[in-house]
Amino acid sequence: MQKLLSKFLNYLRSNKFYYLIIGVFIFEACWIAVSAAYPQAFDENFHFGLIKVYSHYWLPFLSHQPPGADAFGAVARDPSYLYHYLMSFPYRLIALVIHHQIAQVVALRLINVAFFAAGLILFRKVLDRVGVSRALSNLILLLFILIPIVPQLAGQINYDNLLIPLTAGAILLSFKVIDEIRTHKASLLNISLLLGLCMLTSLVTYIFLPIFLGIVLFLLIAVIHSNRHNLKAFFAQLQKSWNSKSTLIKLVSLAAFVLPLGLFAQRDLVNLVEYHSVVPDCAKVLSVKQCMAYSPWKYNYLNHVKSVSASSPMIYDNPIVYSLEWIYWVWFRSFFAVNGLNSHFTNYPPLPLPAAAAIVVLLVGIVALIKWWRKLLLGNWRLLLLVVVTVTYLISLYGHGYATYRYTAVLENMNGRYLLPILIFAAAIFGQAISLALRNTERRKIILALVVMVLFIEGGGVLTFMARSDHSWYVHNKVVVKVNDVAKKIVKKTVIGGKKSYSTHIWFFN
Repeated sequence: MQKLLSKFLNYLRSNKFYYLIIGVFIFEACWIAVSAAYPQAFDENFHFGLIKVYSHYWLPFLSHQPPGADAFGAVARDPSYLYHYLMSFPYRLIALVIHHQIAQVVALRLINVAFFAAGLILFRKVLDRVGVSRALSNLILLLFILIPIVPQLAGQINYDNLLIPLTAGAILLSFKVIDEIRTHKASLLNISLLLGLCMLTSLVTYIFLPIFLGIVLFLLIAVIHSNRHNLKAFFAQLQKSWNSKSTLIKLVSLAAFVLPLGLFAQRDLVNLVEYHSVVPDCAKVLSVKQCMAYSPWKYNYLNHVKSVSASSPMIYDNPIVYSLEWIYWVWFRSFFAVNGLNSHFTNYPPLPLPAAAAIVVLLVGIVALIKWWRKLLLGNWRLLLLVVVTVTYLISLYGHGYATYRYTAVLENMNGRYLLPILIFAAAIFGQAISLALRNTERRKIILALVVMVLFIEGGGVLTFMARSDHSWYVHNKVVVKVNDVAKKIVKKTVIGGKKSYSTHIWFFN
């Protein structure tokens, strides 16, 4: 028994297993990209539509609302535009040779798969720098790609797929900059690169701003702590590093900061000055009539009008009650299966084993972190940075959702995909805590890892799509439909599916 467990551990920590994880992810994300009908549920028609809008412009600066773009909101003031602008260039090339819309969509989806795969590679480097063991690192990545919404998101057109690698890249660069600050070798070039990257990532989607804030706060703390007796020394280091660079490097450094700053100022800072919000309300930029063409705004506006006229109190107005709903739906919508517009965004509950395993792992991780947080964090500033970034992001995400509920009286912004940029960070924190709690019982750690892997494999990842989907979920292609039908039959015989319909929150028992 011990020999088998040792062999399993050796394979778990091997590069072969890591390459297998990346291969499995690419397979399942490509399966979604090729199989899933357009548009998928995660705003795919919105993103594809904006890519086509930007394909008519060579520069991203829009002085006015583009013709026929009211369905996408206040486009000229939208701070989350960089993904659409950049993707418009491959779209222009694709559109020259491919005229069928579904084929164009599939081609763009495959680019998104590549973005996400690059993110997984960078996240592994983050885990290495934090000090996570190779075995735990590979386990975290495996469980991550077996969360059903991961391949569902990666296999469609969505700006979150570019956010993933950029977030990991920003954290890696933060590690480098903070290392230099702590060793009194601060580099103005690397600080410029980091701030420039963070500003550009914020323009991919504004939800990166809380992560940006967490990074800046941690940088300031590092500067103050490392130079607490002589803050002037820090600026002397910057000047010295600047003077030692060649003219070419200085120009690159300036460009790496000034260009992103200009783009960032043109949207985010101008929005703050003119509309007092990074993401201005559509009706403050366009007319109400124009905004009514933008379905998310229309939905919120009509629900707000309804909630104002209603005399009954909001059901989830209490923050504690709302928090319980928020936690439940974020978990549920991480493991559920969802289709797009073709079947009116039909969704089915998670398969029971991976969804239940996630709850158990989370609870064990919370208990371990509560007990061992001091020993875990005080000696590992990189892990502490992940904590800061994760907490600032979660507070912002929760606050935005609660504010939206107070406005509309409808539960929104509770999708598990919103957690994906920081989920591997959270997994590293909890995983390290569990590892610390079981540090003297390696056999138990191996058995726990094996059990969790088996539970996640039993229906996780693309298997949830295969188990829950029907013909309305697939592109109209005979080969695609036939292959998915065969896969569905195999999955039904090998995976515990549970109930497909439900009427209560506790859908395990429906």
